[in-house]
Amino acid sequence: MKPHVSFLAALSAIFLLDAAPVRADTLDLAFMPPQVVPQDLCIPGATQTEDDLATGNGDDLLTDELRLRFVQRDIRNLQAEDANRWFDFILTLIDWQAELDPDFAGTPQLLARIALHIDAGRLEDLEALKLIDQLRLGNAPMGNGARMQLAQYYLNGIGVAQDRDYAISLIREAAYNGHPDALLGVARIILQGGQVPGWDAPLDMTVTLAFGGMLGQMNAEVCHHAERIAQEYLNGDVVTRNPEMALQWFRFGADLGGASAAWRVVEFHLEAEAARKDNAEMLKYLDLAVARGITVEAVQADRIRAAALIDLPQVERILGTNFSADTGRGRPSLSRYLQLSVKLDSETADPDSIYLEYLTELTRFETAPGWVFTALATETLVRLGRWAGEAEAVALLEEAARRNDPEGMRLLAEILIRYRDDPAQVHRAINLLSDAVSRFGLMEAMDDLDSVYRCQATQAPLLDEAAYWARAYAATQSQPVTISPTDLVVLDPFKAPEIIAHIQSQALRGEPQALAGFLQRVQIDPLATEDAQRLWADRADASDKALELFAELEFTLATNPAERDLAVELFRRVYLNNGVTSALDLSVALVEDNGRDPAIAAEIVDYLTKASFRGEGASIRLLASLTGAEDAVFAQFATVIEERGDFLALMFALPHVPPTQAEDYLDRAVSLMNCGSKDVDELGAAASIVGMVEQSDHWRQVGLALDYGHVLAKLSLTDWQVDAYATGAAPTQVQVFERALAEGELTANQTLFDLTADPDLSSYDPDAAAEHLLALLDLPGQEPFVLERYGTAPPEVRRAVDQRHDMAEQFRRAAERGDIVAQRSYALHLRRTAVSVLDLQDSARWLDEAAKGGDIIAMAELAQVLAYGIGTDPDPVAALSWASQAARAGNAAAVELERLLQLTVGP
Repeated sequence: MKPHVSFLAALSAIFLLDAAPVRADTLDLAFMPPQVVPQDLCIPGATQTEDDLATGNGDDLLTDELRLRFVQRDIRNLQAEDANRWFDFILTLIDWQAELDPDFAGTPQLLARIALHIDAGRLEDLEALKLIDQLRLGNAPMGNGARMQLAQYYLNGIGVAQDRDYAISLIREAAYNGHPDALLGVARIILQGGQVPGWDAPLDMTVTLAFGGMLGQMNAEVCHHAERIAQEYLNGDVVTRNPEMALQWFRFGADLGGASAAWRVVEFHLEAEAARKDNAEMLKYLDLAVARGITVEAVQADRIRAAALIDLPQVERILGTNFSADTGRGRPSLSRYLQLSVKLDSETADPDSIYLEYLTELTRFETAPGWVFTALATETLVRLGRWAGEAEAVALLEEAARRNDPEGMRLLAEILIRYRDDPAQVHRAINLLSDAVSRFGLMEAMDDLDSVYRCQATQAPLLDEAAYWARAYAATQSQPVTISPTDLVVLDPFKAPEIIAHIQSQALRGEPQALAGFLQRVQIDPLATEDAQRLWADRADASDKALELFAELEFTLATNPAERDLAVELFRRVYLNNGVTSALDLSVALVEDNGRDPAIAAEIVDYLTKASFRGEGASIRLLASLTGAEDAVFAQFATVIEERGDFLALMFALPHVPPTQAEDYLDRAVSLMNCGSKDVDELGAAASIVGMVEQSDHWRQVGLALDYGHVLAKLSLTDWQVDAYATGAAPTQVQVFERALAEGELTANQTLFDLTADPDLSSYDPDAAAEHLLALLDLPGQEPFVLERYGTAPPEVRRAVDQRHDMAEQFRRAAERGDIVAQRSYALHLRRTAVSVLDLQDSARWLDEAAKGGDIIAMAELAQVLAYGIGTDPDPVAALSWASQAARAGNAAAVELERLLQLTVGP
């Protein structure tokens, strides 16, 4: 039966051309948005993604629509994390989704089950159940989206015997029906040099139809569709990357009512180069974004934030000036790749949450894993307060521990340490942490056990037990590397390779401090590709804490006032993205930058007040210090500290509460402490202030048992630097690439040549350089590198090469094959080694060939030859023509020659 042909497919048939298949990496296509009158066409919230589960004040009903979006998000996240581990629970969620959404039952539900088996690696089960065969042979009508998924399975032979022809027929059928992804799929196949039988539409028309299908009708969804087209221009996958074209589509979506599209226009101007920035347009679209109540959030793994209503002046004040001082930047920055958005918290936490209700519903499933109970306990502690919600959370964490969730065990152990005067509670906490380590491999629990024995137990310090767990944790290399910002960016891979590897490994695991640090190294690495820069920026985007730490590093590493201004601007934007969790660090940066300004001082107080309502002791303390009103600040936040105060908040409160309450606060603080000199000193000082003499002495004894080098810290040395002393030099760069060469990486000869051919390096060795260069001639595609490097090598290296190989003949053969770069290199070689006028004439002839072929350097050299008559008759007019072409192409040497020739020849 012939497939239905849509209007878009019929339109394509009208324009069929007898053109040969096109082969290119990407397609240069300008698909322009239509002209529209600005209007609020998009329904509020229509531009949000399915991950955007933010709710404003008053949105406290868990509707089936929201419930469905939570389920979809959890299915996606769990499959990405460990589909095999959560297999049964994901199946439960898939079935629940089918109950919530009748349209999902049937083919989509079957597709979801197939995807789950594939992600879980259960391919034998998938084949045994014949789920993909059921889909192919099913009687139910199949939509274009299902065709595309089925095509991928047959295209790659996943869970079924490979059938490429059938797969391409599915893609073609969906493309004829106008499915945008299918049309782009056809384009990708063609761009990769493949063929789609029966598809004769030109490549540019195929992609145009895909974009037209993406855009769809002018309805409430058009803003979201416009953003998708914009993203295609940013991805540079099918169409060539074009940020300016993406901006036009974001602007189009914003003009039709899209909130997130308006914010993307703002982002464009925040990250544009100075000459391209437009504050007026930025503020115009910022106004539109805020007026539409933008709450564009990143995926929230385990809780929803209550978003407050915000107005334009507030956002403008937070954002500050869009500095165009990037011409004063001395350091490169990857901030332009960060997808920052807007997320502001209300002043106080809302005790009610639709997410709490959703998590509670999940706990009723028999297959619900322990992490659901841990997430519910964590959300309860956030909503009710660390101490006010403790009893409710403990019951949930007990169930999480029963269902073998190591994070739940760890959190329950932390709570139990509060009751450290009871040996049974401490023993239970130790058992929970030991199980988390031995049964589930939770490495952080080793550090917790070290802390219990070294600091938190009433009998502490128990040094033998603490040392055991400290050694075990150190062996996992999970502890963040202690390193200063300046040391971080100057680490040499050939002096401290293991430290860089340690940081990179932790960054790959998503550890925020390492992720922020490695992003700093990537952005200053001149060899880092744009793909690498985008990859690490995307990883940082997924972590609010990593973004905050990255902004701190940008602020600390700024080398001039312009960079400091830009760092402050980035910090403000990170605060907008993260919400109140970054308020303290932004406040510290603002105090340091320009806290003397009364307007900024008032802004700082506002940030610190919001953070203090979350029980952040550092914010409470800084607020008290800046305002000089400690008693008033304590009175304002006494209830907050009682319900949710962290370690520093409890320490701040100790002198202001009665003795019995002070003892309880001290026990609470111990359960939250970091077992380091700062917290131990804090506890000792606080105990002394409130007259707890025995406690003060106890913490002094604990402090003496800490395994940290205080003297070394004063010398700005870290433990790893001292540990590495005289342990043996790391392999040099030459040794590293010699090893790579020995292991079969033959292109390592390129780097080895550069290292041995440079007279300024200690590794300079002309004979070795000649061997490395000539070894490359045996590899396909390496001849241009050999010819170019030979031409610029020192005389000693060229002589060593000439003793081993006839380079003149090598140049000649390459030039005669039509290689433009070889023609230019041969010409310069002839001129450099000329012994007669014939050599100079040949040189001029080959320069002429290369210049006519489009080589810019050859144009500039030919201009010199014609101007001075080197191997040819002088021709100032022709020389001026070539010099002008080279100058327009950016060749600096040709600019001055063009000026002199214009004086000679005239305009």
